[in-house]
Amino acid sequence: MVNDRNGYAERIRRVVDYVAGHLDGDLNLDTLAGVACLSPYHFHRIYRGLLGETVNETVRRLRLHRAAIDLLDRELSIERTARRAGYESQAAFTRAFRAEYGEPPARYRGVRRIVQAEARSPRLYRVETMVLPKLRVAAIQHSGDYQFTNKTFERLMTLAATTGLLTPTTRTIGIYHDDPVSVPQNALRSTACITVPPEWVPSGELTEAYVEGGRYASIIHTGPYIELKTAYDWLYSTWLPDSSEEPRDLPCLEEYLNDPRQVSAKDLRTAVMMPLQG
Repeated sequence: MVNDRNGYAERIRRVVDYVAGHLDGDLNLDTLAGVACLSPYHFHRIYRGLLGETVNETVRRLRLHRAAIDLLDRELSIERTARRAGYESQAAFTRAFRAEYGEPPARYRGVRRIVQAEARSPRLYRVETMVLPKLRVAAIQHSGDYQFTNKTFERLMTLAATTGLLTPTTRTIGIYHDDPVSVPQNALRSTACITVPPEWVPSGELTEAYVEGGRYASIIHTGPYIELKTAYDWLYSTWLPDSSEEPRDLPCLEEYLNDPRQVSAKDLRTAVMMPLQG
């Protein structure tokens, strides 16, 4: 019998991993309660109590995230995208997608592709030069396509939320070690991180790492994580050539300023930070 917080944390982590890996499956309450080895009645309340959202909200959020990827990077029809997201009708999918992403699927696909192709306006973002302190973090490594780092972050945030590591001052950061244009997708490396208190001791899947401090050029992107390519393209092709700055030999960072469990994808705020010399 599991009678401690860490035991329940492991059960809920298994469920989140299962959901992320079986988005096309039948993710009903009984199935997921079975993964957690809990009765459906108690599972639902434990899950919501530890993660702050229901299991249905998790499934919906992750399926809509994948739908946004499908709309931007694949040539699937809207009807096929709706079915992959678990909706029996295109109308129901359109309502859910518009609520989360701010636009109906067809318009989102068209407008976002235009924005990605024409990210040349010098006023698209405002750059702030800032000094970041060196940060001690708990980390999980990810290998493969950056678009699917959300699975690693789901695991990280589940472990953090269920083991008492999340506080009002916790910072959530992604480190992206490779250029996705020049490195094969299956070889891309990234690190999902959260800041930790001085007394934290690494254990289990969470390893100790450090985010390098120093000068960074920072811009704030508002919108879904799938759209962050626009921010990188703008930094490198529009801002950097016209600046007097030199990038430092370190990877770019992303700091996630709000929680996808609490706000819609259209309202997510991400600081994209380029390391600078000096």
